[in-house]
Amino acid sequence: MRQKGSKNLTYTQRLKIETLYNAKVSKSEIAKQVGVSLRTIYRELERGKYEHTTKQDHYLVKGVLDKTYYKKEIRYSANLAQERYDYLCTAKGRPLKIGDNYEFIRYIENKVKNDKFSACAALGQIVRNKIFSFTISKTTLYRYIEIGIFDTITIAKREKKTYRKTVAKRAPRGISIEFRPDEINQRKTFGHWELDCVCGPTRQCILAFSERLTRQELIFKIPNQKASSVVTVLNSLERQYGKLFSKIFKSITVDNGCEFSNVKGMEKSVFGNKKRTTVYYCHPYSAYERGTNERLNREIRRLIPKGSNLAKYSKQDIYNVQSWLNNYPREVLGYATSQELFNEQLQLIA
Repeated sequence: MRQKGSKNLTYTQRLKIETLYNAKVSKSEIAKQVGVSLRTIYRELERGKYEHTTKQDHYLVKGVLDKTYYKKEIRYSANLAQERYDYLCTAKGRPLKIGDNYEFIRYIENKVKNDKFSACAALGQIVRNKIFSFTISKTTLYRYIEIGIFDTITIAKREKKTYRKTVAKRAPRGISIEFRPDEINQRKTFGHWELDCVCGPTRQCILAFSERLTRQELIFKIPNQKASSVVTVLNSLERQYGKLFSKIFKSITVDNGCEFSNVKGMEKSVFGNKKRTTVYYCHPYSAYERGTNERLNREIRRLIPKGSNLAKYSKQDIYNVQSWLNNYPREVLGYATSQELFNEQLQLIA
């Protein structure tokens, strides 16, 4: 298997180099015709070089005819270069675990390219659903990506985020996250959500709910970043789920943005003067306190890039993004999908 990014040449390419080199073609032209870098040609000529001796008949040496003179010159041999290459390969260790299983490779590449999965998520789906009779570890998968086994997959290095320490200038509008029960913090119970707005260059934005246990995502396009728009979505959800709303949305954790300023409106039920949920407020500039929300917002940006005009996205477009998020195999869930786990929880409380 020829590895992407590798400078290892095939035997056919070596034969072509031999023909061109012996025909006195320049090294730069050889590199161009073979399709490799000039540096690779220099290295290859060094690998396959040998001293060729040719008998020179009727050759004058200092004016005297000498029929025993032999001319020596450096040439390149494709066979010799291939033999040396094959010998060096014997020190490379064990063969690849996937061998020549191109179907396995194509499956992962297709999931990454067309379904926008990470390579790890594609591998997790293979393991969970037993799509192939064998598998490899996550560490092995990323090692194969690094050495170029997968033609269309690369690893993007991400800079580590730094968070600044801040001091709150005012008390939160509602209950501080400091008073959120441990069972919510430890993700032991269902029905606790994180909420945030994903904004664009226009007034319209996306309201994103993230359930902490199942990682289920609910996203809605709202006309503006006003508190009334947030309350309207919550009212709509309560009408949709009815009596189950208080079991599905036991609590919601938000930041201190102006869109979440109407704590009474978010907590008050549309079915009479009663409380439908509890809202907790994070500390200022502490996005990590809504870690699930922030992580899934990053996934939304994969399909709706930062700076996109949200007015161009229909309700169906937004629903398709939500469906993709909820049917994505997640390592933290044992490569189950959020939708699978969310449906299980709904059956338990129905």
